Amino acid sequence: MSDDQKEMGTLVMYILLRKDLQTSLKWPIGALCSQAAHAATACLWSFKDDPDVVSYMKDMDSMHKITLAVEDEDMLKSLAAKLESEKVQHKVWIEDNMPVCIAIKPQPRSPLKPLLSRLQLYK
Repeated sequence: MSDDQKEMGTLVMYILLRKDLQTSLKWPIGALCSQAAHAATACLWSFKDDPDVVSYMKDMDSMHKITLAVEDEDMLKSLAAKLESEKVQHKVWIEDNMPVCIAIKPQPRSPLKPLLSRLQLYK
């Protein structure tokens, strides 16, 4: 970890994935993994020149990602709107014309805690 990272905390990429895709819509686990991978890749590419992303990618063997469960499409849309209003850079991944996942640009954890604290780890 660089001195800059130690000073500001470990950089983390949050993935917010709809749980109803697995439970109600019966998507296979492989499809869910693909959606998370698409969102993460698109987010990293979208913000590839951002200093936090550059720093995050320099230490690829120690990347931190946390996948959190979001109840359904309405909750995902609500979270996307909240992230927009708080100016948190992210990428909403759309599959089959519906939002399925959000990847948040790598950044220190602490500023995101108030926005994400009620979400559980995806299991």
